[in-house]
Amino acid sequence: MQFPSKKDGWITGLVWGVSIAGVLIPAIAGNPLSSMVILPLALFLLWFWFKTDYRIAENKIKIRYGPIRQTVPIEDIRSIRKIKSRFAAAPALSSDRIQIDYSKYDMVRISPENEQKFVKMILEVNPDILLDQQLKKLKKQ
Repeated sequence: MQFPSKKDGWITGLVWGVSIAGVLIPAIAGNPLSSMVILPLALFLLWFWFKTDYRIAENKIKIRYGPIRQTVPIEDIRSIRKIKSRFAAAPALSSDRIQIDYSKYDMVRISPENEQKFVKMILEVNPDILLDQQLKKLKKQ
């Protein structure tokens, strides 16, 4: 099952603002060549905004963040906890995230839209995962 990323307004504004301004400002200033050079970079940045999602399949979480791909085996997950942070953390487009600790020292922070269903599906594969208090409440619902 596929879960799109939550998208905060400030991150949306930042990504779209930089992309549009980077192309339009040189064009308005009479430098269309600069706009043409910046256009691929703007499209590359928007690729992250349009194509950030998390898929649960084959007992794995498959993370897609623009051109970047990552796979987390669900049986290797040790714990999941809710975090809120304004600091950038790929592959999440929201400051409302969950942190997944897996293997011995690995960690990823993601922001699935339907967090409750996402966590429940993971727990169906690996019920031994430790959850923080906030996620335990979701589990009971």
